[in-house]
Amino acid sequence: MSQRKTLAVLALSLTLSLGPVYAHPEIKRTSDLNVLLVTLDTTRADHIGCYGYLKAKTPNLDQLARNGVKFVNAYAQAPLTLPSHSSIMTGTYPLYHQVHDNGYYYLGSENQTLAEILKKNGYKTAAFVSSFTVDSRFGIGQGFDVYDDKFLEDEVLKSFRSERKADQVFASFSPWFDKNYNQKFCCWVHLYDPHLPYDPPPLFKQQFYDHPYDGEIAFADFYLGKIIAKLKEKNILGNTLIVIAGDHGEALGEKRELDHGFFLYEDTLRVPLIFCSPRALPAEAVVYPRARLIDVLPTILDLIKIPVPKEAQGTTLLPYISGQKKEPLTSYIETYFPLENFGWSPLLGLVDGDWKYIQAPRPELYNLRSDPQEGNNLFEREKNVANDEARKLADVIKKYSRNNPQKKRTLTLEEEERLRSLGYIGGSAASKASGQSLSDPKDKIGDYILYFRGNLMETEGQFEKAAECYREVNRRNPEAPWFYVNLGMLDMKMNKVADAVQILEQARAKFPDSLMVLSRLLTFYLRAERWDDGFAIGQAILKLDPRNFDGLFLSGSIKAKMGKWEEALLYYQKALDIEPENKILRQRRAYALAALGRSKEALDLYSQLKKEYPADVSIDLELGQVYELLGNQVKAREILSLAVQRHPSPDTYYAYAIHLGKSGELKEAVRWLNKYLETTPEVNTLRKTKAQETLAQWEKSLKD
Repeated sequence: MSQRKTLAVLALSLTLSLGPVYAHPEIKRTSDLNVLLVTLDTTRADHIGCYGYLKAKTPNLDQLARNGVKFVNAYAQAPLTLPSHSSIMTGTYPLYHQVHDNGYYYLGSENQTLAEILKKNGYKTAAFVSSFTVDSRFGIGQGFDVYDDKFLEDEVLKSFRSERKADQVFASFSPWFDKNYNQKFCCWVHLYDPHLPYDPPPLFKQQFYDHPYDGEIAFADFYLGKIIAKLKEKNILGNTLIVIAGDHGEALGEKRELDHGFFLYEDTLRVPLIFCSPRALPAEAVVYPRARLIDVLPTILDLIKIPVPKEAQGTTLLPYISGQKKEPLTSYIETYFPLENFGWSPLLGLVDGDWKYIQAPRPELYNLRSDPQEGNNLFEREKNVANDEARKLADVIKKYSRNNPQKKRTLTLEEEERLRSLGYIGGSAASKASGQSLSDPKDKIGDYILYFRGNLMETEGQFEKAAECYREVNRRNPEAPWFYVNLGMLDMKMNKVADAVQILEQARAKFPDSLMVLSRLLTFYLRAERWDDGFAIGQAILKLDPRNFDGLFLSGSIKAKMGKWEEALLYYQKALDIEPENKILRQRRAYALAALGRSKEALDLYSQLKKEYPADVSIDLELGQVYELLGNQVKAREILSLAVQRHPSPDTYYAYAIHLGKSGELKEAVRWLNKYLETTPEVNTLRKTKAQETLAQWEKSLKD
């Protein structure tokens, strides 16, 4: 073979292994760029047009890729929203920031976030998020001047179903942007739409009727386009660094997995990652070597000439964009979702060169170059490679773990022992056993699918069929508290209050320190109007987690029911420290102030609430009661009378009837209380029972 042919073959080989060879594009570091970070929740790279998906309708993502830099092989470090965003915001692995799952972890203040760094460097900072999983109570809002996590106006207790769609996020982002675009800013916009359940708006549902997941991505892309249009409108697109990152992908049946978090396969870890800045970065650049979400923070800071903190475990990707570096970055990966939710083994792993190693009761090893679908587990055949990767994983865990206590609730001694045996507690010890005493998630996929089927039936309103699924999966897994909670929540949805309480009481006896169980049991006791039992559970929750919002708010509400207003106010204030924007909580605090005779403070708070929510009738009803407490019956009558006229409903009828009764106008009071009883959907509630008793007394008085 001639020398020329030999060189051509070598060049082709290099292209196939590292991607296209191109001249080093110019990068212009500059300190005056705005930073717009858009995270696409539950979005896999291979369902976007610029990543080769022909069914996609993602023109705005595709245009950003053409105008900027596309990373072909970008990896999330965990297939879960809060851990993944914590890695994006800190540039560190979950091993270090110690957020391992959604819900009961929070990002500690000892972690330095992107927003904190940019704020110190003169940036205005704001975030507009769309899911409870990244609520500010979990610590992810550190460093933001504005952190908009309002989902539903009257939702006092948020849950994992608390979310808002891309159009609502844009509606919150837009007025902030219009006021702040002329200042150097860092803005994070989080779009949750592609997450289950896949329910795109009508136009997108019609276009993607046979693959609604893609319709959700298309809807998110549409509003990404509106955000970009705002930048163009204010003539600052050229002066803004736009970063697009998926937080994790989504399984659509591969390896029998649905949703995400259960396994560590490519469909839930490979994500889109795009950097676009006309002033600073080249256009039409494609980077093939592996990148990671922990590299987002260092890359942004490097480009805008801010020193990268020494704690960051990611690296700047600018040398990869310029072509100076080509070796794929090794990535640690993990999911503790199976352990935290079902009591099954966690999965830890490493993506290293061509190999992916997954530490599990039955370990897995895949060659991603020859087997990108991960269909052939080579763990037994390639023992030397497997042992080498296991050693590397142990080294990574030892090197990158933080040894101070985790930012999670207090664990029981039994839980500590179980987690310590897995290497979960103590950082470097995680290189030990991978949970041999716990079930491998691969062996539990049938149970997970059964649970998932029940969840879908519940969503569709087929409650009895859902209950059958939940009961069976609970029978198979009696040591998993989540399955008891599912059954209880379903019973509550069917208005089987006593049954729901009974199931959760059984669960509490079995799992006395499970926050998951205790939190639900607290709400169930309140639904059953068992105030003393509820307060006792609230105290148990706060002993485990003093920052638990539900425990604080509901403990305050119980004290208010008992007329112990000073104690109620203390709980409300602690809850407000966690969620100061909560409208109903602010109302409860205002009412408690009024009950304590602190009328000016109460009326000032109600006045502010009325300005923010002029059409909210609940504020009027409370104001009427406050004026009654203050002895101003004329003002109370005026407010309640208008409320009935403007918002006829069982609530306004009841409030007006009680006011009239107190004023001695029994004939009118009877009329309005009857209207309440005729229209209320309540069944056997304390209020309805009391109303029936009061009506009987009033009617008797009128006859006498």
